Amino acid sequence: MSKKYSTVIASFVIMLCIGSVYAWSLVASQLMDKYDFSAFESQLVFGFIIAIFPVTMIFVGQLGKRMGHRYFGYICGLLFAFGYWIAGSSGGSFFMILLGVGIFSGVGTGFGYWVSLTSPLQWFPERKGLIAGIAAAGFGLGAVFMSELLEILLSRGFGILELLKIIGVAYGVVIVVFSTLIFQAQSQEGEDVAHIKLSAFIGSKIFKKLCVGIFLGTFAGLLIIGSLGIIANQHGIPSSIVAIGVALFAVANFMGRLLWGVFSDYFGADLSIFLALLFQSIAILALNLFALTHLLYLAIAACIGFGFGGNFVLFARETAQLYGVENLGIVYPYVFLGYAIAGIAGPMSGGYLYDVFGSFFYAILLASFMSFMGGLLFLQTGKAFKAQKSARK
Repeated sequence: MSKKYSTVIASFVIMLCIGSVYAWSLVASQLMDKYDFSAFESQLVFGFIIAIFPVTMIFVGQLGKRMGHRYFGYICGLLFAFGYWIAGSSGGSFFMILLGVGIFSGVGTGFGYWVSLTSPLQWFPERKGLIAGIAAAGFGLGAVFMSELLEILLSRGFGILELLKIIGVAYGVVIVVFSTLIFQAQSQEGEDVAHIKLSAFIGSKIFKKLCVGIFLGTFAGLLIIGSLGIIANQHGIPSSIVAIGVALFAVANFMGRLLWGVFSDYFGADLSIFLALLFQSIAILALNLFALTHLLYLAIAACIGFGFGGNFVLFARETAQLYGVENLGIVYPYVFLGYAIAGIAGPMSGGYLYDVFGSFFYAILLASFMSFMGGLLFLQTGKAFKAQKSARK
């Protein structure tokens, strides 16, 4: 019993650390101000992290059949610390920051995300939505601690490159320590589990819908997340309010992952995905519909975060429900490739449209439309899901 709960707690803490990536807009604004990064360059670093870690999860999923899960946590902590140290020692070089944060920490994040999602679900297969929500919620809440830490240290005269070193070492140590508390369920250690083969799911209609759905939903959210600071500056909102907005986004993202997960346990993931992406679409569009005051900016940031959070619990829950918890670590990384593509396409699209038009108006329209289309995709998913599940039985 203690192993079950220590695994959930450790997974949550690891997710908190690697989820600090969602405070990237604060780092991006500093890089643009101090080191003359363009909006496109700042979002490219963010996009690389988001793109690389889901791809890494595919290889980790295969290794997970042979290696103890806690070792993946150790690898995560070491790569995270090493990557941020390289970035902090870069002197402001775009390519070194891209290498350190975008690539090394991106690979480390893939190891950490895989072990933190799959390990607790294997202990609680009967509560897929809730447990996936708790694990994924840590990733969403990570930006709260990161944004507060950045604000405190920046106000005390630290430079952004110094902060990258401090964050890398501190978070890397925490990840390694908590990885020792991760245990595998007996089915993974003592039983011969027949794992699903790639050919059994890669061409199916429901698998393609899951991939396209998570792409559309996360494209929209990632385009906005990485640019919250730039959007705020466009409306004359000070950096202190931006930091609060990032924190509120993260808290709402955390709550969204929990509540959408619980909701899906009762009403199914297809309806939940539709509602979450529709809610996100409307919240994003509100950035264009209203003149942003400080209070309205904070409220909209929180609403976007709440809708965005649903992507990370609902698609994981649906994958586990359809293919079995024992195959989540194999199938979900392939579903998550939609998120990897969105990690590049979303932030880069937002940065490019801003550089061309000098405004985020068109980028916001694009994000809202993509989220809406993702929601529409799942209006009919329920029937297809139930039919395919019955056929497998």
